[in-house]
Amino acid sequence: MSFFPTSLRFTLLLALLATTVRAGVVPGLILPLNEVKIGTPVEGLVREMLVDEGDTVEAGQPLVHLADDLEKLDVERAEKMLEKAKFDHDAAQKLLKENIGTREEALRKSIEHDLARIQRDAAIVRVKQKTLTAPMQGVVVSRGKEPGEAVQLHEVLLQIVHIRQVEAQFYLEPAQALTLKMGDQKKLRVPSLPEPREITGEVVFLDPRLDAESGLSRVKFRVDNASLRLKAGMRVEADFAQP
Repeated sequence: MSFFPTSLRFTLLLALLATTVRAGVVPGLILPLNEVKIGTPVEGLVREMLVDEGDTVEAGQPLVHLADDLEKLDVERAEKMLEKAKFDHDAAQKLLKENIGTREEALRKSIEHDLARIQRDAAIVRVKQKTLTAPMQGVVVSRGKEPGEAVQLHEVLLQIVHIRQVEAQFYLEPAQALTLKMGDQKKLRVPSLPEPREITGEVVFLDPRLDAESGLSRVKFRVDNASLRLKAGMRVEADFAQP
C-alpha cells in the first residue's frame, strides 16, 4: 500500500514539473522504500499498544498485545491432554514389547498422542496470534487503536514505513528515460536539506509503460538513508539529458 495515493503523487509531480525553469532539471518525490499496514488475523480486545507514532521499530518487535487469557488456558489444557496421551502411548508400547498389548491398541494410542501434540501446537499458535509483531524495520506513522478497544478480523491497527532506504521517483520524457539503464548511479539534489544537499541514487526501476495522460515514463532511484535525513514527501531534483 502507498503512503501517498497514486493520484496525489502524480498530481504533485505534475505540479513540480510545471515549476521547473532550468533546462534539464526534473523534479521528483522521495518515497518510502516499503509501507506496511499491520492488521490482526483474529478478533479481540486490545490489551496493550506497545508503540506510538514516530517510534522506530525493528523486525520481529512486539507492537500490540491483544487479550489472550482464554487462549493461554487452552494451551494449559492441551499440555495436560498431551501428557496423558504420551503416558498412554508409552504404556501401550511397553505392553506391545511384552507381548501383552496388541498392535492395534498401540497404533491407536500413537495416533491419539500425535493428535494431542497437534492440538497443543495449534493452541500455542492461537496465543502467538494475540501478539502482533513488526514485519520489518521502520517507523510507525499511524496508530489506529487504544487499549480497551475491540478489533475485528484483519482490521488495520498500525502503519509502518521503511525509510533507511528510500526511493526517488521521477517522471521523464521517453527519450530521457532511454538514456538510463538498471544499476546506473546518478547525483540527485534535495533542495530542502541543509548542505550537503546532493545524494546518490541507483536506478532500480524503469517503467516499460508510459503514463496515458502525460506521455511520461516513470523511473525510480534507490537511495541509502541510514542517517534518516530524507523524509517521505521531500522534493528531489536531478539533471537529465534533454531529448
